[in-house]
Amino acid sequence: MPNAPVPDRTTLDDTENSGEQTWVFDVDGVTYRHNDPFITGGEIMDVAGIPRSQGLVLCHDDGTQETIAEDQRVRLVPKPRFRKRPRFKRG
Repeated sequence: MPNAPVPDRTTLDDTENSGEQTWVFDVDGVTYRHNDPFITGGEIMDVAGIPRSQGLVLCHDDGTQETIAEDQRVRLVPKPRFRKRPRFKRG
């Protein structure tokens, strides 16, 4: 299962049985595995169960954040951290 949640591991992971390389990323504290070093924002949202209308944010190590578009390709090395974009209520 290439996009199943997994325990936290290093960025580049050799699976024990198959010898295939996988890349991992975190979304809202849950770690997922992917079989390619690139993934789109839309694919990340689908795997993590985030509605595409809500959006996705990449959290950089220096504390800055970057909004990731559905069709934007993201490199999974080093292990990136994402979270769903917060919703603001007016009123």
